[in-house]
Amino acid sequence: MKAIQSVARYFPDKCGGIQVHLSELMPEMLKHGVESKMAASQDSPQEDTYEYKGVEVYRYPVFPEPKPEPNYGQVPHGGFERFASWLKQQKAEIYNQHQWTPKCGLPHLRLAKELNMATVVTLHLPIPICQRHTLMLYGQQACDGKIEQVRCSQCCGVPKSLSAAAINNLSHTPIPISQMARGLLRRFTSTPGTGGVIAEKLLSPFVVPTFVAARQYGLQEMAKFADRIVVVCEWLYEALLANGIPREKLVLCRYGIPDSFQKAAPKLKQPSEPLRVGFLGRWSQDKGIHILVEALKCLPTDVSIELTIHAVGDDEQYRKQILASIANDNRIHVAQPLSREDLPSALARFDVLAVPSQWLETGPLVVLEAHAAATPVLGSNLGGIAELVRHGVDGLLIPPNDVRAWTDAITRLAVDANLLERLRQGIRPVRSITTEVADIAAIYRSISRSSLIHC
Repeated sequence: MKAIQSVARYFPDKCGGIQVHLSELMPEMLKHGVESKMAASQDSPQEDTYEYKGVEVYRYPVFPEPKPEPNYGQVPHGGFERFASWLKQQKAEIYNQHQWTPKCGLPHLRLAKELNMATVVTLHLPIPICQRHTLMLYGQQACDGKIEQVRCSQCCGVPKSLSAAAINNLSHTPIPISQMARGLLRRFTSTPGTGGVIAEKLLSPFVVPTFVAARQYGLQEMAKFADRIVVVCEWLYEALLANGIPREKLVLCRYGIPDSFQKAAPKLKQPSEPLRVGFLGRWSQDKGIHILVEALKCLPTDVSIELTIHAVGDDEQYRKQILASIANDNRIHVAQPLSREDLPSALARFDVLAVPSQWLETGPLVVLEAHAAATPVLGSNLGGIAELVRHGVDGLLIPPNDVRAWTDAITRLAVDANLLERLRQGIRPVRSITTEVADIAAIYRSISRSSLIHC
């Protein structure tokens, strides 16, 4: 069986967890008779083909840069005809799309269906249903994910003084006008001063409602052209049901991790040693490093602790803010980002991994990786983290932005050696990538034309 895996970018470009995980999945798929090719966009008028870790990669051109909204790609981007020509030549049975952006969105999925390919969309992030991208209602609490025109618009800055009828009417603003208003809004809000606040009140009603409506339309079109929509966590499954996506199209298929993460032996904490807390992730407000740092600064002076931050670049201003808040605190160390190969041994050196995310994660894979290294997790009681961590059994779940609660939890772990050991002993074997791939192959077989003909 031949499958096309499609993303908005791929290695050797700077990539994230979606691409890392795919690079580990595709070799395993071969064991189930699934040969994959990768299709990924590149910001260039030229196309390119090369091999990366034994997989053929086709980079289709995107030029010029498309508008980021509507997020599903309202019209085909420049260079789409090259992608279309390449996809027609592949004669693949399966098309699996892993992102939902103007560079890898509805036009690509629709084309695959027109070519009679069995189609799968795997949702790794909440972007297709959330204008904020975080699923945090007003940035404060977890949302149910149902797209509601008025609520979503107000959550993203439309004044509550505006009536529901006005918001619904504004959702019909022509998209080019909303895109123009969005450009003006970004220009004003990037300039210090009160002008940005005024601009948001005046311009957001001409921006947000249109894009919320487009998000809803794009999600329904995804369901129309995808034979299956694969989600990696339960909360996203429920959110799609709430948005009217047919249950028979949805499949919950959780992440698995490579066997290499099962091999590192943990370094057990000695009574005389400080509690070793680790953080792995991005320099981003959503990842909550600031909550972790503030919690440590509130610790009693007699609590012995050592926090090591391994973070990759994302928000440089945020990184500088964190470094300034750390100042000369010798309990907190900012270390180099880790390579994939160094990750298992680094996790095994931590007594606990902190995952203080301020948004609804879908995995996150790092929780599975920590548990595979017999390292308990101290995580935000949100989304995918709450689905993977059993409070008081293999980790602790903390209100995401409650600094005092984080301080208290860290203190408990630092002073109660028995608690740390109980959490370590409570960790169950984690789901392997081998099992995940077997499930994906079964999904492919269930929708492929050849399997249906045999049936």
